[in-house]
Amino acid sequence: MNKYTGDDLLLMLKIRYFELSLLDLFSKGLIKGTTHTCLGQEYIPVSLKPFINEKDFIISNHRGHGHFIALTEEIEGLLSEITGKEGGVCNSIGGSQHLFYKNIMTTGVQGEGVSIGLGHAFKFKLEKTKNACFVFVGDGTFGRGSVYESLNMASLYKLPYILIIENNSIAMTTKLFENMAGNIENRIKSFGIDYIKITSDNPNEIKEKIKEPILNAKKNSCPLAVEFVTQRVSSHSKGDDTREKEEINLINQNYWYNKLKSQNNTEFLKLDNLAKNEIELILKKVLLKKEAEFVK
Repeated sequence: MNKYTGDDLLLMLKIRYFELSLLDLFSKGLIKGTTHTCLGQEYIPVSLKPFINEKDFIISNHRGHGHFIALTEEIEGLLSEITGKEGGVCNSIGGSQHLFYKNIMTTGVQGEGVSIGLGHAFKFKLEKTKNACFVFVGDGTFGRGSVYESLNMASLYKLPYILIIENNSIAMTTKLFENMAGNIENRIKSFGIDYIKITSDNPNEIKEKIKEPILNAKKNSCPLAVEFVTQRVSSHSKGDDTREKEEINLINQNYWYNKLKSQNNTEFLKLDNLAKNEIELILKKVLLKKEAEFVK
């Protein structure tokens, strides 16, 4: 527990309870469409938060609630958006996967953000702003040819382009070893791009490792790839989980939340209860709102 900063942990817990709330709403038929939770990966955007400012640009993906919450803290606005209530961050027409708010966008199109990010990074380079475009992808996205075209251009033109790879080793229901020859690290390095691998789930440890490389990418306008070796605690979307029970049990044992909770630490339990209550209050408030009038 002493390795975690209270603010980081509280934000991770808020993301966790937000995602659990969404799964509950779907089970009750209160949300249409689908959802992809980031349970198990909550610490990633929390670790990146100190190095991303309002002048950077962020492109998230289908599993982007945690990114959005950590980088904007617009929890009520996001929940209103997803539930189709008044006050949604995109007038409740973007839903869960297609958001555009201030300097962050999400897209449900596999690999789309990888290419879009090049344009933003090129703009930063031309304007010499010392900002960067952060693009979040999963390991499954490395099956798209656009990834390699984009990496080639980011390296060739020396763009402030930071690729955040959340490698949970499974693309929907297909294991990484079943669809990838070689590994992500060698693919990144083949383009002459700086690469960092993160295996910790502790934001304090992660921030120490990524601080200088990220600041360097911004200052000197050069691409960077950060691969988080992580785990997906929940199913791909709502219930499509084909993993064996033994594997799921092991993943849950290694889940940062379960490890910390098992220590029965008073400070953790206090933060856990605080986060849970905050999300419950926001949920109650949002569900009482009127349905949004969709903008045509």
